[in-house]
Amino acid sequence: MKYYELLDVALDASAEQIKTAYRILVQLHHPDRLQHMSAGVREYAEDRLKRINEAYAVLSDPAKRARYDDLYRRHARAADVWEDEDDAASRPARARRPESERAAARRAYEEWKQQEAEKVAELRAHARAHRAEQERREAEERIRRAVEEQFPRARAQGDDLLLHFAPGQWTRLIRIPAGEFLMGSDPARDAQASRAEQPQHRVHLADYFISQFPITIAQFRIYLAATARTTSAAPGHDHCPMVHVAWDETHSFCQWLSQATGQLFHLPTEAQWEKAARGGDGRLYPWGDEWDDSRLGAGEAAPGVVGRRSPAADSPYGVADLTGSVWQWCADWYDEKEYARRGNPVTRDPPGPAQGAGYVVRGGAFDSPAKHARCAQRNWFYPHHARPNLGFRIVIAPK
Repeated sequence: MKYYELLDVALDASAEQIKTAYRILVQLHHPDRLQHMSAGVREYAEDRLKRINEAYAVLSDPAKRARYDDLYRRHARAADVWEDEDDAASRPARARRPESERAAARRAYEEWKQQEAEKVAELRAHARAHRAEQERREAEERIRRAVEEQFPRARAQGDDLLLHFAPGQWTRLIRIPAGEFLMGSDPARDAQASRAEQPQHRVHLADYFISQFPITIAQFRIYLAATARTTSAAPGHDHCPMVHVAWDETHSFCQWLSQATGQLFHLPTEAQWEKAARGGDGRLYPWGDEWDDSRLGAGEAAPGVVGRRSPAADSPYGVADLTGSVWQWCADWYDEKEYARRGNPVTRDPPGPAQGAGYVVRGGAFDSPAKHARCAQRNWFYPHHARPNLGFRIVIAPK
């Protein structure tokens, strides 16, 4: 029997192509589609469907198909092996019918098939579209799995982001919602306010994510390995803040993260750092207005592991180690008179000065006096400075 011809597929058709062709033909020969036809046509179509089922049973089975293909190749002429559709000996029920009736049924069946050609084409187009959609989904799934296996990567988790540097090495970036906050110091409220922190003013920031902790030694080491860079920083505990890094090194770290993840990482602006530290109520310290040396490591010999004072010393947003751990680089050049130049009632997303001698650092360190642990405290270092009490954290804007 001419199995490939019955299913209307090529000799090299794939298993999926054979299956698709069979499904279309079964739909085409469904009894409901033939109710309006004569009994002879229905009988002819039913007989055709039996042959289609027989063809599919062979061609869908790899072993049976291999034997069939071998037989097909060994015979040059189809008539030598393949039963003709009108072979009366193989179809005794139809053979007993007069030739004129069989011919009329065949012609009616062929006419019906012609009428159904557009429907068959539509079914096949639908099958192709379905196959294309399936292939698209499979491609997306392969891409998703590849992304899952790629490090570093950032993914949403609730309102926050998780940044995975490598298996087992990750940090959380906390979302800081858009809105206003009080930046700088009011001498009437803070006796330690310096001139560079005045006047206190309102600043509106778009939402952003900031790392919950300073970048650690272990996380920075992954960057060094990935970029084949070296550093002069002394080794320490993996979970301690990375220190002794110059501003340029922190900038390169952010560039590496951005290229690896496809998202834009950078150091926090001075305004982003301060809002994350004090929230919207202008508090003096991340935990409130009263000094409490038990909440941070001020006066100790080293910064210690990140998060060891959480949650007692956390900011209103849950950001940790903002003060009393290490000074932290910011993206802004330092200008003592920057605040005095902000004349609007509300300053929106200030980028900082266009130039300067050094970059802003914030937060105070484990070896700093209490004055430097205030949220509004401003300081700066030259960009090439790399100190044992100076680290950094990172920021990303939502897409």
